[in-house]
Amino acid sequence: MDQSLTSPVQRVPQQATRAPLSILRTETVLSRFPIHTLAKRGRIAIAIKRTNAQGDLDLRWEVSYNERYGPPRQLAYKLDTIVINQILDALPRPLPRLISIGSLTHACGMLALNDSGRQQADLKHAFHQNASAYIVAYLRYRGRDGTERIVNTGFTRYSVIFTGEHLPDGTIADTVYLVLSDIYLDILNHAPVRPLDYTYLKALTPTAQRFYELLSYKMFAALKHRQPHATLRYSDYCLLSTQQRYMEYDQVKKQMYKVHQSHISSGYIVKVQYEATTDADGRPDWLMHYTPGPKAKAEYAAFTRQPSAEAAAALTLSVVAV
Repeated sequence: MDQSLTSPVQRVPQQATRAPLSILRTETVLSRFPIHTLAKRGRIAIAIKRTNAQGDLDLRWEVSYNERYGPPRQLAYKLDTIVINQILDALPRPLPRLISIGSLTHACGMLALNDSGRQQADLKHAFHQNASAYIVAYLRYRGRDGTERIVNTGFTRYSVIFTGEHLPDGTIADTVYLVLSDIYLDILNHAPVRPLDYTYLKALTPTAQRFYELLSYKMFAALKHRQPHATLRYSDYCLLSTQQRYMEYDQVKKQMYKVHQSHISSGYIVKVQYEATTDADGRPDWLMHYTPGPKAKAEYAAFTRQPSAEAAAALTLSVVAV
């Protein structure tokens, strides 16, 4: 197998973009791991377990679902990441346990969905899917205050109360509410956050959005340390985005081409290179190297409050390269 496989690069004219940056800060602990199944059909088991060199458990992440409501899919993913995360980001820390989400009509508006009875019923189903997803986790993270924290338990993230149902204090809910679980509330109050462009996030398809969320960790670090590219391992992408993993380069390239397109068009990335390697079991794998584009540089400058002439220009121009 070739040790370096580089996708062809094609330069195309610059395209103007007018969408302003809209900062959304999302916790960096649980959002790294998959909860939602982004495939429109079929079941994908989410069970990640890693041990260290001594054979001790280093990471565990398992998600199971309520049989009545099934796994949370694309609508539930957008509900979590576009509606709920924006509301959580706007609230001061420490967060209250009871969170007002607004009406189902309001949620439809945030998701750019038609406000119909059928759509509201689908949204209620998605709320139940998210609320009933049961997570068993063992992981370590460093809190915002620098102290090491451990999650070692099984939990759900929140309960949902719809308009007309009873709140914990016995009163009648006048809108949709979430009741955050103890574990989830503790993580939200202590976890570091990472910035994302909310407007951009909202416009992406679920698969492209998940890729953006995963690559943003790497891209931010690459720009911070002035590295020429951000690297994401193909097998890790598939595992953390619940996507099918292929073993042939042509299939990998075809699969990732569809994922990359919106990010190339926006100027978030300008070049993709594939470096052939193997995983821990000797199976074919690839390191995907991404050259940051003007949009990625503009995001970094805006999020770190370090405006530059290049970043300012990138806010109005996208360079597209494949």
